[in-house]
Amino acid sequence: MKNIPLQVNIEGQTSCVDTDWLAIMATLKKRGLQQDELMGVYLELTSGMRVTTRGLSLAKINPNLELHGIIRETKFSANDYAGMMRA
Repeated sequence: MKNIPLQVNIEGQTSCVDTDWLAIMATLKKRGLQQDELMGVYLELTSGMRVTTRGLSLAKINPNLELHGIIRETKFSANDYAGMMRA
């Protein structure tokens, strides 16, 4: 299991904390999860699912998330640029 960035929310609270898999794995072991259960949680997180277990809601932070259609680089062709210059 590789270390991955996570966003964690304690159930019943509104605040979230950014942490990593190794820190949460240690916490989940203390809360009674076995190795095979930890592997299941890890696989669900790496596939992009939100996981709730032992009073924690976990989600993988994806730093490369692009907001397609909302934020994008504007691209002009040579013809578009020539048309702007004539106006």
